[in-house]
Amino acid sequence: MGSNSPFRFRRSSEIFRLSALLVGIAICIPLFATKGIFQGRVVEGTKHEAGKYIYIEGRPGSMRRVNIQNCRVRFDAGIPASQRVRSAAESLRESAQVRVTAEQRDNGEWVATDILILKLPEVDRVKLET
Repeated sequence: MGSNSPFRFRRSSEIFRLSALLVGIAICIPLFATKGIFQGRVVEGTKHEAGKYIYIEGRPGSMRRVNIQNCRVRFDAGIPASQRVRSAAESLRESAQVRVTAEQRDNGEWVATDILILKLPEVDRVKLET
């Protein structure tokens, strides 16, 4: 019975090492996701995608579709309180200038984690002033 104990100890030690390695890999996998920050103007999407996706047109004419379902939307400090609405997400409309922090998934989809509204659409400004 005593002769088996070193083998049991070695086997449990190997299982512990393997478990620790697997946990470490599982923790590191999200670190390999492609993260990006891009800025641009919100352009009109389809009605079917409203509330789920927005399209961002960048300066060189690039277009990105961004999943916005689980992100934080906030106003830039340069937007006066008088021009803000209760929910910043309501201001994610066509012509709003935004800065998006997002992760690109394996399938190429951008998923926003944070959206900063830099400039409100002109239509919203007119509504606020009247």
